[in-house]
Amino acid sequence: EVQDTFRVAPGRRKELANNMKDPHYRAFHNLLRVSPQLSLSDGLSTEDKQVLFGNVVNMGVKWNPKSNTFENAQQSTGGAAGGFGTSGGYLVPQGFSDQLEEAKKWFGGIAGVVEKFTTETGNPLPWPTMNDTANKGQIIGQNVQVRETDIVFGQVTFNAFIGSSDLILIPLAMQQDSYFDLDALIARLLGTRLGRLYNWKCTVGAGTTEPTGIVTAAVAAGSTVTYATGQSFLPKYPDLVNVEHGVDPAYRYNPGTAWMFSDTMLKGIKSLVDGGGRPLWQPGLNASFREGAVVDIAVSRPTILDHPYYINQDMAIPASGAASMLFGDMYTFKVREVAGGTTLMRLNERYADYFQTGYIAFQRFDSGLVDAGTHPIVVGISPTS
Repeated sequence: EVQDTFRVAPGRRKELANNMKDPHYRAFHNLLRVSPQLSLSDGLSTEDKQVLFGNVVNMGVKWNPKSNTFENAQQSTGGAAGGFGTSGGYLVPQGFSDQLEEAKKWFGGIAGVVEKFTTETGNPLPWPTMNDTANKGQIIGQNVQVRETDIVFGQVTFNAFIGSSDLILIPLAMQQDSYFDLDALIARLLGTRLGRLYNWKCTVGAGTTEPTGIVTAAVAAGSTVTYATGQSFLPKYPDLVNVEHGVDPAYRYNPGTAWMFSDTMLKGIKSLVDGGGRPLWQPGLNASFREGAVVDIAVSRPTILDHPYYINQDMAIPASGAASMLFGDMYTFKVREVAGGTTLMRLNERYADYFQTGYIAFQRFDSGLVDAGTHPIVVGISPTS
């Protein structure tokens, strides 16, 4: 029965043949396939036993191929509790996985969605705007002088605020003794810290002393739509339509036009049902069954009213008076970065008297909505009651 379980399909025989060239793979394969009771001494060759058990450590034992048994080693690597520390176990560090598990939490929604531009320096950069939408031509009579109507200009100024990852101090002794490449690990973590700061401030930054977030800018422009009153503070289907049509058609069908909201909002939209209790999220439901409910941002996703959507966890979740949804031409929101990108600094001398190395990363950036007056992005607001 065990051997039947491990029969190889014809299409995988070549793959198995290649894997069997590895002595560790072959020995483990034989342990599962050949040994009927998965016994350490039944059905395995001496070579397989030596590969699998010849280097057992931290047990005070080793495999003896002559006696076909485990026995105490003269110079054991076991811990003191097992009585083998003085035999040599103190010379061997305790084993642990060679894979470091990092806690992960989704961030993003701004980078790659809005428009980014880079400047060589961080000097204040005015971005001119012009609104002539209220002006029309006119019918004039014969011998009547034409009317003068001037163009009104405005501007949005981009600065270059300094984002910091905060300092991380690493003892040099840890760097010398660590199994992992701490330099690479710290560089990646500092970059992630800056990425979270970047997304947070470009989403809800207050402006003046920090970047102006996309939500902040749209609310300040007065471009908002409040959902109908409800207990859940979630939008209903008519609210989605109202938010979509809060954006002028000149922006509504541009390539950069999309929805943006938190994952909690997406869950609420997926939960919308009609009067008969049937889900309105039919495209998403069908796609989930067809694709096996795979969560992959690279896979094409259903649209909402024919527009794509992006998850931004720095946006407010549906709550009383919360600005919980964006819709519009995301390319009209600009993020300015200073050339050079992220600067990673390694401070060797400053903390030398502590036998430590300091790591810190910086990035200069700003953001703002280029709204000439016709509001290319609308904010959906949850009701207050």
